[in-house]
Amino acid sequence: SGFFAGEPVETAGIIAPPPLPVAEGLFDYRNHLRRQGIYFQLKALSPGDWKLLATNSTPPWSDRFLAWSQQTLARGLPEQDEPVKLLWAMTLGWKTALTSEVAAPFMQAGTMHIFAISGLHIALIAGILVAILRVLQLPRFWCGTLVIPVLWSYTAATGWQPSAIRSTIMMTIVITGWALKRPSNLINSLAAAAFIILLYDPQQLFQASFQLSFFVVLSIALFMPPLEKLRDRLLQTDPLLPRELLPRWQRWLNPVLWVVSTWFATSLAAWFGSWPLTAHYFHLFSPVTLLADLLIVPLASAALACNLGSLICGGWFPGATELFNHSGWLWMKLMVEISRAVIQPAGAFFYVSGPGTADFVIYYGALFAVLSGVPFKKPWRMWTILCVVGIAAFYGWRWQDARQTTTFTVLPLNG
Repeated sequence: SGFFAGEPVETAGIIAPPPLPVAEGLFDYRNHLRRQGIYFQLKALSPGDWKLLATNSTPPWSDRFLAWSQQTLARGLPEQDEPVKLLWAMTLGWKTALTSEVAAPFMQAGTMHIFAISGLHIALIAGILVAILRVLQLPRFWCGTLVIPVLWSYTAATGWQPSAIRSTIMMTIVITGWALKRPSNLINSLAAAAFIILLYDPQQLFQASFQLSFFVVLSIALFMPPLEKLRDRLLQTDPLLPRELLPRWQRWLNPVLWVVSTWFATSLAAWFGSWPLTAHYFHLFSPVTLLADLLIVPLASAALACNLGSLICGGWFPGATELFNHSGWLWMKLMVEISRAVIQPAGAFFYVSGPGTADFVIYYGALFAVLSGVPFKKPWRMWTILCVVGIAAFYGWRWQDARQTTTFTVLPLNG
């Protein structure tokens, strides 16, 4: 407990370059660290090799906030079990709880993103704070002036995680435009956030989290409008018929279908944008992600809202804090059980080899072309047919070549 950022320590160990992948196509840890400017790692033999040189220093406020938050989020619960620790991971960025065994079901279900301080967290916190301030009749300008510093304080308190910084920059741009009553455009805001981040750290472009974040948001921005048009067309009622004259079942069912279809469309758009990158970095293809996100993302939003309420009430309203904690525990328990259940059927997920450069170019080129609608216009139909035939011939040739090739991969075990 005495070790924290900024403390002077003395240690002994072996310094060497990080290891290379043990087989072709596996995660390249050396390259991952090199993108962050880290070229060597030091390995100590035991925890006893680490010695503090000062013992009276005060921990930084982020460490004190983390300790207080963990205590607050566990108040009233009988024990600090797995759901409690996962709530700490989701809300505070506390990664210790995410062991390989605990994280595996979420990874295989494609819902691991709920444990990164990402756009879901920042947007939900911003939405709750803005809603509270608007209920208090605060003008837009003052709402933005108060919410933006709170978001940056939360980002600092959770350890300046790259995903949190990206999301906070994005949300700062969106809230600033909203507070100044400027027209909003998601793609413009996304481009501005990417420009600012890459201007500060161009190496972010090569990191998996950056690519996943921006491709997912870009896919949602491009894919949601046509899906929303399809949803509105399917759920549209007679515009000349007053709502009171609709059958009661239709008046009750339509809003539910509207919410569910919106969640499904968002999940589908995010899946289309992310699955090639997921296959490349994690060697997983998870069709079940569409169903899992539909169930888990609303539960994660509810759990995060409960945790936020617990932290707000923690210092002065312990009764409400305990109620929020019990509610958050329930939502996290449901998330754990759902993640384990959805990966049980055969075909829920597959381990795959990562796509190559040509696969990325073809897939994203085809995806964005279809979303633009250009291939379906009459002057472009012949070119579209030629492209489809060329792509089919390329993959047919590659499949035939792969059938005639056998590859053995020998993994080194214990030297």
